Amino acid sequence: MKNYLATFTIISATMLLFSCSGGETTDDTTNPTTVSDNLHLAFKTPDWERNIDCTLLDLTPTVYNDSTYGVSATSASTKETFCFTYPKYSSKIVNPKYLKKHKVMSIYDNNVPFQFSQKLPLNENSLDDLSKKLVSSEGFSATEYNQVIEVKYLSSEANYDVFRVKCKYEMKMYLPATPDVIKPVSGTFTFKIRALKG
Repeated sequence: MKNYLATFTIISATMLLFSCSGGETTDDTTNPTTVSDNLHLAFKTPDWERNIDCTLLDLTPTVYNDSTYGVSATSASTKETFCFTYPKYSSKIVNPKYLKKHKVMSIYDNNVPFQFSQKLPLNENSLDDLSKKLVSSEGFSATEYNQVIEVKYLSSEANYDVFRVKCKYEMKMYLPATPDVIKPVSGTFTFKIRALKG
């Protein structure tokens, strides 16, 4: 666990150089949505909302376990931090069975593909106040999910196949100092990710 946290810290620090400026699964045929093709991460809370341009964000995967890769980064402009996991191998990532809703997790607790977790400031006036950071709660319900809308092959590199993944999500977030303060948060994201060939 310590090695993982050290790796995550290094990756997060690296990603700060960038202004980043869809049981556990179920079908979702009753609530379709359109998610932009543009690389982005959007969030909306009761207090503020942003659509962060992630065009310059070049994500390198971290190994979470034998079957799961993940990516994490922190936005320089909003101090939002995300963690997104997906299948380690490219042959698995394009399986249509994943175009469903998946569980949202407590921040950094992702452990299987297509889970999403995040941490973000309570509002735009608390960007640097560590005591006012909302963190995601683990859950899976009509108002707690990460839905994979699309996975599209983009290109091939030496060791990886590159994909664009589009998701929408809803989650409950809370302040660790006052866990009774719960905020509903929703949004979308489109990331460019890498999976091992095979």
